[in-house]
Amino acid sequence: MSAITYDVTDNVTLARDGINVTYNMTNERSQFDFMLYSIIVPILFGLITLIGTLGNSLVIYVILSENRMRTVTNLLLLNLAFADLSFVLICPPFTAHQFVTAVWPFGDVICKLMHYLLNVTAYVTVYTLVLISAIRYMTIVHNVRTARLRTKPRVVLMIAAIWVVMLVVNVPILRSYGVQEVPSGVLECENYGRQVAQRLYATFFAFAYLVPLSVIGVLSVFILHHIQRQRPAMINKKTKSQHKKRQASRLIILVVVIFALFWLPVHIHLLVAYYGRLPQSAVYQGVSVMWNCLAYFNSCVNPIIYNFASQEFRERFRKVLSCRPAARGSTSQTDDMTVETRVAIHDNGIQLTTSMKYREDDDD
Repeated sequence: MSAITYDVTDNVTLARDGINVTYNMTNERSQFDFMLYSIIVPILFGLITLIGTLGNSLVIYVILSENRMRTVTNLLLLNLAFADLSFVLICPPFTAHQFVTAVWPFGDVICKLMHYLLNVTAYVTVYTLVLISAIRYMTIVHNVRTARLRTKPRVVLMIAAIWVVMLVVNVPILRSYGVQEVPSGVLECENYGRQVAQRLYATFFAFAYLVPLSVIGVLSVFILHHIQRQRPAMINKKTKSQHKKRQASRLIILVVVIFALFWLPVHIHLLVAYYGRLPQSAVYQGVSVMWNCLAYFNSCVNPIIYNFASQEFRERFRKVLSCRPAARGSTSQTDDMTVETRVAIHDNGIQLTTSMKYREDDDD
């Protein structure tokens, strides 16, 4: 993602991800460059990697470790957490290394794979959000007619299809990046020229931001329209299931809005970088690094959203973090019933209690 230009002072300017970083041919940097790229960037990107790894790992563990957490919506959030975890493990560490050293020592294969997997995980994230919105639309607007489409096995197949499609459609990325030697003799992992970069970032903006968010927006409008029509009949129906649905809807809306806000600046920045001209001031260099951090931090923020927006996730997080032992007893679930068995020890013996609870709608 570098375009190399020269100025009359024999400095080399690398437009890494659209961020103009100027190096003297003797590898001397200004004090600002040193502070920004050698100190601030590693700290910020390191924090993003740490927070994203811990948060998304916690979400994955919570969903996989408890049967009652494996609802249809949570399986989609599980895939979102896995994609975000992959993204923070791939993108920030390698990007920080390039910012600090301006050298790529890992070879051509790793260069191609890094950009390929970066794009795959970014696309999987946004199209998982599209699938979540589609499932919400089917659940709220066409509940009965779409019940067979919203089963857990079929949702798992849809998730697998997203990964397969994104792995295939991003294959051209492997031919768009490679290790290149700049005039100073430094090896860089960058795309093959400005025209390649223009095609890549225009496509990325259209199909990893504009199109999926438009689809999500249209589905949200349909959902709101349906809710407004049904509101008179739902005023007095305040069941636990309805409360869970509203809570899940708020959570999903918040996740989508944060994604849109956090990714928009870097998309605009990259389009201006390769289709126009960016400001050359030191201030904008620092701001442009913040745009990258904001986009990367989107892969860290979802566990925080779950904690604040979902009581169920909040309780499970606290249970894991406090290392509380599981309750003595067992719970089994079917599609429409929960069977719970508890053992109580009294002075006069052991009492075995079994309770059965029919669930309303557990698509959430």
